[in-house]
Amino acid sequence: MTFRSSVVACAGAALLFGWLLATPALAECSKDNAIFEDDFDFLDGTWGDADDNFYVEGGSLVVKGWTGHVNFGTKSETADVCLDITVADAPAPDSTAVGIVFWWADWDNYYYLYYWVDGSMVVRRVVKGKESDLFWVSTLAIKKGVGATNQFELKLRPKDATILVNGTEVKRFKGTPPKDGGVIGVTAGSPDDKAATFKYDNLIVSPLSDSD
Repeated sequence: MTFRSSVVACAGAALLFGWLLATPALAECSKDNAIFEDDFDFLDGTWGDADDNFYVEGGSLVVKGWTGHVNFGTKSETADVCLDITVADAPAPDSTAVGIVFWWADWDNYYYLYYWVDGSMVVRRVVKGKESDLFWVSTLAIKKGVGATNQFELKLRPKDATILVNGTEVKRFKGTPPKDGGVIGVTAGSPDDKAATFKYDNLIVSPLSDSD
């Protein structure tokens, strides 16, 4: 049994997965007044140091295998976050996931979303080092398959967040951000013997619009 299927089986697939009818929306992230933006022409120092599994190449942030990195230049109390994600190579797609870290205070206290190439997605919270699933969804908004690029947008408010995928609102949910603001990061997972390759592009972290 794969990593993902074992997690789903334990929690009960019928409770975790639901097909969502969603409404279209336009991405509102703006470079004009961005808190932080990165086209990944090089690895900015706010990401930390590059290594064999975390580096910039060809205008993308490349991540391999299991990894988690945050960018301290993205710290904010509320924000609109946009990021394009591609699963470039996945030798073991059922055990391969990639996503975004948000509301990060430290590696014992943060939230993150993961998605798989079959279109399923989970949001998890880590509190004092203990991880739990907030919800799972399977949405038609996610472009499936290896090589597909998906644009994710997170609207991070004081007491809740909204996830949009490729301009479609997928889920709004309650949450508890760090009191002094959180930071954004990237996360990915795949088997050590079948390490996947992921690419991140076009990161923008900007203030929420007045309508949000």
